[in-house]
Amino acid sequence: MNKQINVILSCLGIIGIIACGGNEDKKKESNSSTTANQPAASTEAAMLDFKSDGSKGVGPVSAIEHKPFDAQLANKGLELFVSKCAMCHDFERTLVGPSLDGVVKRRTAEWIMNMMLDPATMLEKDADAIALSKGFSSPMISLGLQQEEARAILEYLRERNSAAK
Repeated sequence: MNKQINVILSCLGIIGIIACGGNEDKKKESNSSTTANQPAASTEAAMLDFKSDGSKGVGPVSAIEHKPFDAQLANKGLELFVSKCAMCHDFERTLVGPSLDGVVKRRTAEWIMNMMLDPATMLEKDADAIALSKGFSSPMISLGLQQEEARAILEYLRERNSAAK
């Protein structure tokens, strides 16, 4: 049983590797620059947007419309995250996969979704995914997610990584 859990966590770790590396200092820096440049904002306006420049990855998602924060979608994403991702990923520490703290500031939404939807192709053809996977013993496995489910998890990551949390 422990071996199966380790394999699953390792697979999800690849997603985490892609998303790993955030720390409190970066969040504080982001918070102070946001408040210094803007007056008090509503929770919705304070939500982080996804990184827009950089690799989109390899897979079914080539472009995502950046919409205002959707709390209902994020709630669905939380449920999916708990059932599909939490065995391998956390926000405070590295498990089988990397910590997802700050992932939306490090990776584009398209890249994150492509990693969730087709990790095998990403690990075969995307240079960033290949490099990140070298720090983990097991590759991420396919979770069998639909695009709508990956988008919901992405919205949850946006909320969880937000300065407003």
